[in-house]
Amino acid sequence: MKNKIQYIHPVFTFKDYIYLCFQINKRYKTMQESFKNRVTKFWKTFTEEESQIREMMDNKVEGQTLLNFVDSILQISFHTVYFEMGINKENKYELILTPEGDRAKLIPLQYWLQHAPAHLWEKWNFYASKPGKASPGSIISMYDINLTEDNIEIYAEVDQDRKKINLEVYAPVLMTLEENKRYSIFFIYLDQFIGEVLTMEIIGYIDFITEKSDKHAVKISGLTSVIEEAMSDDEDWPKIDNPCELYSGYKMNPTENKEWKLREDIQVGYTSCSPILNDFYGGTEEAMKRFEEDGIVYGFIFFENTNVSQENIVQFRADIEDKIMNEIANYSVANSTGGATGFHFSYIDFIIYDIDTFLKVSKEILSHYNFEEVGFSRFVLGDKPILFN
Repeated sequence: MKNKIQYIHPVFTFKDYIYLCFQINKRYKTMQESFKNRVTKFWKTFTEEESQIREMMDNKVEGQTLLNFVDSILQISFHTVYFEMGINKENKYELILTPEGDRAKLIPLQYWLQHAPAHLWEKWNFYASKPGKASPGSIISMYDINLTEDNIEIYAEVDQDRKKINLEVYAPVLMTLEENKRYSIFFIYLDQFIGEVLTMEIIGYIDFITEKSDKHAVKISGLTSVIEEAMSDDEDWPKIDNPCELYSGYKMNPTENKEWKLREDIQVGYTSCSPILNDFYGGTEEAMKRFEEDGIVYGFIFFENTNVSQENIVQFRADIEDKIMNEIANYSVANSTGGATGFHFSYIDFIIYDIDTFLKVSKEILSHYNFEEVGFSRFVLGDKPILFN
């Protein structure tokens, strides 16, 4: 006899796609249109306006005027996004977006970047995160201090098990600051040298020490070489080109309750977007609401696995994921961000840029399996799922 599963409410059906669209629009009423469409409209508008933007930059128009104009165009894609602009040494114009250290924000920024029209790259560089461009001798002035690489000594430790570079930092000038300010200025300075993504994904812990160490010291301008050497010595280090492929595994203790909600049966899983999982299990949905304002949905497909043998259960899920990904690749509407195995369901996690198309394609693929229980849910704890049968 099956455990009683709390999600079973046959409110949503797939008798026809018109009904599906009605339910989706009702469910995601905060989303005016899909992120895919928003990104397409942004690049169309940017293409029309970029010559004027370049002229404003050449004429050194007042900074806030320029930023306000570009921000008004960026809002076609994003309600809120932080960015920088400039002209590099090769006289190419640059638009740099930042995820503010958040993997969940980085993934849609990468999608935005991948859809930049090829012809724009002749005069522009676009970034989904801050690149490392500082040169030796660069100075940052914040909180009434000047920070240079000459007043910092860094002792880098390679953690091959965790695939991280841990840092001990000796910088007396920073020890005069409150802790939050000390970390703030150092992270900004670090981003300038190694880039925001390496700071997010490769740097482990950072400890500020009060005395010099006998360990080998490296200047901050030489830290990229330390990272590259560590990554070249071991092919298991993460490849940072695609944030959706930066996976980490996790284990959980499944519920023993007779009544349980989706994902409470999970035993093992992997994810490339732990912030979304953390919010889900923490019961918070503020970030989800912000993403959905931009037409982005983080969610998961679930289907019963009780009739699949244990030795095939992971491969079975992977095969279904491959079929979905191969099909939606034709539409560019989603990326896989992980998966999990529970004692009753298997789960495939996604970031979705066009929810209507994604659900239509997923439902069609899953209809070829004889599942009694199969559907989709947002990453919101206790969210009513959409059932596919």
